[in-house]
Amino acid sequence: MTFGTKSDAFEFSSLSKSDQATLQAGNVLMLERRPGEAAPGDKRFVTVAKLIKGSRKTIWEIVIDKDNTDKFLDGVLESRIVKKSGNEIIVEQRTHVGGPKGSYKYTLKYLLFPEKVAEFTFVKGEIKNAEGAWWIFDGPTPDRKLVVYALHIDPGVFAPQFVVKRGMKKTLPETIIAIDVETQRREKLSR
Repeated sequence: MTFGTKSDAFEFSSLSKSDQATLQAGNVLMLERRPGEAAPGDKRFVTVAKLIKGSRKTIWEIVIDKDNTDKFLDGVLESRIVKKSGNEIIVEQRTHVGGPKGSYKYTLKYLLFPEKVAEFTFVKGEIKNAEGAWWIFDGPTPDRKLVVYALHIDPGVFAPQFVVKRGMKKTLPETIIAIDVETQRREKLSR
């Protein structure tokens, strides 16, 4: 997965008028494919977008704040950076999800394109695979950014993929809303 450069051309104005209106109203938008991805897109991923009022710097700091993710994202029980090297971080997390096991511990490798894209891939853990990315694009006004989050999780034998995707269509909007709420909190504290 290498989204860092080819998705730079994605713009708020490239969305349909109805999608723009959905975002302008403060709602989360489900996208059919990830930024920079040709149609029909990789159907394994669930991708959501939201306009977030705040600086690119603040949003970026929240996206990569893996030592505190458990404090502002429901479902994240533990999260910590175990290694930093250049534009890469290795993150160990334990998350609460549905299914028979309840929580899963895993390690992800993030490739960071500062204040633009944070891509992640699965390294090891109690699931079979996880990959995705966070993007921060300019919004319709300088004080709002278009934030996009795409995720694919394969828990392996624990749950069929259609069940996992159905759950992600509920939890991904909650996750991006939590990023918005944390952005507002941090922006208020910095004033």
